[in-house]
Amino acid sequence: MKKAGLAVLGLVLCGLLAWIFLTPDDTPSPAPQVAADTAGPKPILIAHVTPSSGRFATHAEADRRGVQMAIDEVNAEGGLLGREVVLIARDPTLDAGKAAQVATELIEQTGIGFMVGAIHSGIAASMSAVCQQHGVIFINTNSSSLSESTTDAHRTKFTFDAHGANFDRALIKFALDNRASKRVLLLTEDYVFGHSNAAAARKLIAGAGGTVIGEIVVPEAMPDPARVVAQIAASDADVVIIGVTGDNQIKLFAQVDPALLKRQFWLLNEVDWPELYMAPGTMRPLFGTTWVWNLDTPGTAEFVARYRERYGHSKLDYPGDVVHGGYQGAKALLSAIKRAGTTDNHTVIRELENMSWAAAERMQHDGAYMNPQSHHVQQSIYIARWNPQSERPELGMEILGRISPEQATDDHEMETRLESWEETPRFAP
Repeated sequence: MKKAGLAVLGLVLCGLLAWIFLTPDDTPSPAPQVAADTAGPKPILIAHVTPSSGRFATHAEADRRGVQMAIDEVNAEGGLLGREVVLIARDPTLDAGKAAQVATELIEQTGIGFMVGAIHSGIAASMSAVCQQHGVIFINTNSSSLSESTTDAHRTKFTFDAHGANFDRALIKFALDNRASKRVLLLTEDYVFGHSNAAAARKLIAGAGGTVIGEIVVPEAMPDPARVVAQIAASDADVVIIGVTGDNQIKLFAQVDPALLKRQFWLLNEVDWPELYMAPGTMRPLFGTTWVWNLDTPGTAEFVARYRERYGHSKLDYPGDVVHGGYQGAKALLSAIKRAGTTDNHTVIRELENMSWAAAERMQHDGAYMNPQSHHVQQSIYIARWNPQSERPELGMEILGRISPEQATDDHEMETRLESWEETPRFAP
């Protein structure tokens, strides 16, 4: 009886312990399976690579904002191919070797699927060469060197800014038609942007009956802008074509006497909005641009309103051509992926090569299209000037005229050679 009683008591105690320690809260849960179910498909990673320090810092921020706006629109609609799109920002610096290293790390270690940005043409060339080796599509949103669409073009790279030759087509004939002697001096920044655009300008100058009487080449640091202005003033040129970028424009024109611009016709083939907006009291000669916030074009007012709702409290509280370029480049990439129904790079590249846009989509006066041979967008070019005495800096831009994409197209792009499909690795991030 004692043994039987002990056995019963043992069973009761075991049951009690089981009830205490194996309650529903402590029952082993299928957490790993639940986590896998709720995680969903992996996101599409896009790297934004622009020099975020130094003389292009404001450009980099403007470009990133445009790219982010395009991505936010897609994510608000549920993502792309059922996947969230995530933007990763990296500073490639202004060193081409470092930029190549950053691009390699983003591809091989971070696992990005696409790359956008650039600003600096030399950095764009370095990073896009790495992307081509891996089959990663590179969207150059805002580099304006002709070389990006010719000697440094790639099957995986697409360039969305107009280049110097496009702007020069709009400006050089206009300038030389108004000068009797047609004597031209070139001011060239010593890197790929300056040299490639100067080479293109020489051909256009000759075609318009002008003569290049000299060229001043300045380093990217441009340590003595006053000396450069003095050299230009001492020449007997009556047209001066300025090929400097970023903060160098601000430093240069801070040294210019307005009387000099009356004696010599100075042209800037392009001035970006950050360079104007951050130095509102500094004069500028005629220049080219691709977009300005107060254009009377479909979609512009709505786009500006969305931008100002998000960034209106910041230093760059109105969008300009750099924001527009970032937005259009990123939007084109996302649209191409959506239409392709896949992230396979060969399929997406074919979509990008055949893209065209209505004027309303581009917020410009003309439709635009991708040149499949050079992978460069052909778009409207505007002739502009800057009024440094405007009541508010955002009102300083004045548009004087425009030319169509067909008029701006440059013959150099007919010579562009892209890698074959066999030379372009297949990649589906």
